[in-house]
Amino acid sequence: MTNLHKKLNNTTKLAIFSSSLLAAASAVYLYSPVFKSSAEERAVDVTVNVNPIVSLSLDKSALNFNITPTSAGVFDSGSIIATVDTNSTGGYELYFSSEDSGTALTSLVSESTIASDFNSAVTSSTMSANKWGYSLDATNFNKIPALADQAKIKDLDHVPTSAEKDTTVTIGTKIDSSLPSGAYSKKVVFSAIAHPSPILTLHSITTMQQMTAAICTETTTPLASAMRFDTDGTHNGDNTYVPRVKLQDTRDGNYYLVSKLADGNCWMSQNLALDLTAGGSFTRTATDLNNKSSWTSQNATQTVKDIIWGENNSVAAVIDHSYHSASDEAYYQGGITKSSTPTANTDEYLWEKAGNYYNWYAATAGSGTYEMDDGDAMDSICPKGWQLPEYSGNKSYNTLLTTYNATPTTVLSAPINFTRNGFYRFYSGKITGQEETIYYWSKRAHYESASQVFIGDEINYINGDKGHGRAVRCVAR
Repeated sequence: MTNLHKKLNNTTKLAIFSSSLLAAASAVYLYSPVFKSSAEERAVDVTVNVNPIVSLSLDKSALNFNITPTSAGVFDSGSIIATVDTNSTGGYELYFSSEDSGTALTSLVSESTIASDFNSAVTSSTMSANKWGYSLDATNFNKIPALADQAKIKDLDHVPTSAEKDTTVTIGTKIDSSLPSGAYSKKVVFSAIAHPSPILTLHSITTMQQMTAAICTETTTPLASAMRFDTDGTHNGDNTYVPRVKLQDTRDGNYYLVSKLADGNCWMSQNLALDLTAGGSFTRTATDLNNKSSWTSQNATQTVKDIIWGENNSVAAVIDHSYHSASDEAYYQGGITKSSTPTANTDEYLWEKAGNYYNWYAATAGSGTYEMDDGDAMDSICPKGWQLPEYSGNKSYNTLLTTYNATPTTVLSAPINFTRNGFYRFYSGKITGQEETIYYWSKRAHYESASQVFIGDEINYINGDKGHGRAVRCVAR
């Protein structure tokens, strides 16, 4: 992005017995917003690109010199307030200098000058006679820099606050009686440059809800063969690293590993573990609600811990929910006890295995119903900025697994990290069946069932009972 400049040139006339100040400003360049849109199957992303602008104005009302000299020299000073306004999230820089290579105030009626040639900072008492300079603290004065050596007098990396918009530059001079009377002038230049707004990537955000399509797009897409992780952004642009971060879900404080994968999408690298409470309300400010402003869950967390199975004796807790009424939204906890704050890489294996089970009604935040026999559910319990994967298309399990040429074995490994979440049937008060398989919901309805990815001895895409408890793995919108 091209930096935006704004310059103001001030002609400062320093006079003995009289003074005046002339100022001229160049035009401010305002770039009109550019609207972009892109379509993807049933959804359309509309992006408004607001370009940075910068404006610069000068208040010279306090810059007045009217000096009656003495043989010992008389010091006087005045100030210019430079006000910079910009909408750039990258902030701005402000520079100050002479208009050219010359830095002396020149008499308008003779060949006399007031030089600005001292080598180090001086004060009002140590400044030599017939010299001038500038100060940012009204005490220590530096020589006026030539245009080629502009002095940077402010540098911000964020949108300026009201106080940060103003910069006061004090002009000081000392005059003795040896200098011929008259007006002395020199034009000085203030230049403001708006920094480009920083490009946000996965490594620029800290919460799940900050995710946007643009952030995922700007994050490096890795090769399918990439197995090393870029966890701090130092390998940005290197597609042999998989971008991976830990982001917090603002709804409950849980953290999730998130990766940009070779299919070009940003995926959760572990299963959703959002707890539900009966009557608990979720709003679209934090939850993937597109068709309504809020959703209230009907049922709370249900867990069963009398069956031990799987790796490391992890606790299974899935119940076949198909015999409950179609209006029920239920949640089931599966895998092992989840850890919300893993602190070392050795914990991440356990973290990725954690997660909960939801039936389709809960997974779709009530937008998927028993009667819905076709199409995609509009909402989900994924965080805002995320969604349930599509059954087919760009943001589907099919595209992801095809990109990695995944097998039922490799899909369990990095960087995808799917889990064997199991499937249990509940009869006569006890769990009687088990299959060490992988089921993940998609957003697609199919008559009385909903589409899901099934990974057992092979990978299939099937339609399953909407009441069954299944894992949820969200993909960024």
